[in-house]
Amino acid sequence: MKKLSRTENLVFRTGALLMLVGAVSYLFGGWIPVALYVVGVLMFVSMQVRTSYEGNDFVIVRLRRQQLFSAAVFVLSAVAMVAQQVGYTLVRYNEWVVCLLIGAVIQLYTAFRMPESGERRVERGEWREESEEKTGMVKSLFVLLGMTFMLSACSEHYSVTGTTTVHGMEGKMLYLKIYDNQDLKNLDSCVVMHGKFAFKGKMDSTMIANLFFGNQSLMPVVVEEGDIVVKIDEMAQLVSGTPLNDSLYNFIQRKTQIDNQLAELPRKEGRMVMDGMDHDEVIARLAMEAQMLTVQGDQLETSFIKRNYNNVLGFGLFMILTSEYAYPVLTPQIEEIMVGATPYFLNHPYVAEYLKVANENMEKLQQ
Repeated sequence: MKKLSRTENLVFRTGALLMLVGAVSYLFGGWIPVALYVVGVLMFVSMQVRTSYEGNDFVIVRLRRQQLFSAAVFVLSAVAMVAQQVGYTLVRYNEWVVCLLIGAVIQLYTAFRMPESGERRVERGEWREESEEKTGMVKSLFVLLGMTFMLSACSEHYSVTGTTTVHGMEGKMLYLKIYDNQDLKNLDSCVVMHGKFAFKGKMDSTMIANLFFGNQSLMPVVVEEGDIVVKIDEMAQLVSGTPLNDSLYNFIQRKTQIDNQLAELPRKEGRMVMDGMDHDEVIARLAMEAQMLTVQGDQLETSFIKRNYNNVLGFGLFMILTSEYAYPVLTPQIEEIMVGATPYFLNHPYVAEYLKVANENMEKLQQ
């Protein structure tokens, strides 16, 4: 086995260290971690390729080929990391982490098997590997493998791409904001260019944000892992592409239809009177229709919250629904929502506080 010189061994170890630093710091974003990781991969792989084996032992040859394959996988992980950083559409879900994991597992396996095979050959006087160099390499690979598992478990990304036909937005800033302890905080921002805009970043958990144009709130967006697509025009706004956003905007469309039917009733009243119908009869008929539409809207809201007890949509809509009241109260609709509510929903800070205050208010009203 051809050994590395002292300088080459330093390059080899430095490359492994840069890979570790780049992979871990990638969690914080930016191009510096990407550059560190890419340089580290090039240093590590180039030095590993130089450690050739010229013997004919089948076991060593097979392990050496596995090492070279894992080196190629490391290069692929670097390419995937760069592609994800620039927003290449075919690389979206931390594919570089999967490549890094595969390469690290193979490297770890060969690092252990090489010394074992070497010890058997030492007895026959064929070749000897420096145990100190092998031990250092195995330790580095252990750390690399551990960091890979951490990245796989902790790193979640969101990607929001949008288009707009509203001319007044061209060249202006859009903001993605979230509520944090009743305060609005910027999650991300971007400029609308040629009718297109995009937000991209890392997140700790799924959350509901609002898309703002200046101080105007345009629409809610569920920030979750995946490719979120936003469309804005003069007539409507739509968010799609991920499960929770699809569910939310399906609900919004159905609720909007009911609200539009309610808003149409005054004009419908005028048309019916102009057609010669008795005014009292018109009022009675439309009052019944308004009651039916109101019940449909309440049932739609209640069933939506019940279906989403265990995700952000449930308590998100509950917050919107209860914000219409001057103070926390228990209405028949809220009592219906609480029937069968899960601990996840009931233990949410807003829901728990609302129910506590609402129960206290109801007791005061009954006194």
